[in-house]
Amino acid sequence: MKCPKCGSRKTAPIMYGLPAYTDELKQSLDNKKIVLGGCCISASSPQYHCFNCNKEFGSAPLLISKHGEEDYRAIVTSIYFCVGGFFQGHKEITFENRNKTATVNVLPDFHTPVEDYSRSLSNAEWETLLNKLYCKLFLHEWRKQYDDPNILDGTQWSLKIKLTGNRQRNYYGSNLFPAYWRELKTLFRPYFEEAGISL
Repeated sequence: MKCPKCGSRKTAPIMYGLPAYTDELKQSLDNKKIVLGGCCISASSPQYHCFNCNKEFGSAPLLISKHGEEDYRAIVTSIYFCVGGFFQGHKEITFENRNKTATVNVLPDFHTPVEDYSRSLSNAEWETLLNKLYCKLFLHEWRKQYDDPNILDGTQWSLKIKLTGNRQRNYYGSNLFPAYWRELKTLFRPYFEEAGISL
């Protein structure tokens, strides 16, 4: 499991509760195969520990607000992703779910001679997309900004998530990328390929 905060694979699952202290448990702890998390567990308890940055991750994708605990997967209404640069142009994709009807729209960059592409998404496709974003890529645990100030051009990207109640979560970067960047592109790539666009 890769840490979404630093990208290290030196991670281990967290075991909660009061396990019996056996030789097997001691060996797993010594070999950093598991980490003890204590007796208290809640829906927001992290599931993994990173030995590289000493952070914990893998909590349920919950937004804590004045409305209480809200699962991000239940309140996302739109996903916008854009990637490119000054010379190569930008590729864009937008997923929307309005009135229980989901769609995807792909816009090519100026180098790609194809038309804009759109189609409807099944409920299963929409749910799979959200589950992967929040439960496999841990989007709710990403930093908001990834910038390298020493490079003026290169690759810029943005990921904008619109939520119910006119709320929004923005993630963006310039020549720096989150730990799950490759997985994010893998998630979106089939939709670009449907439109005849490489990603």
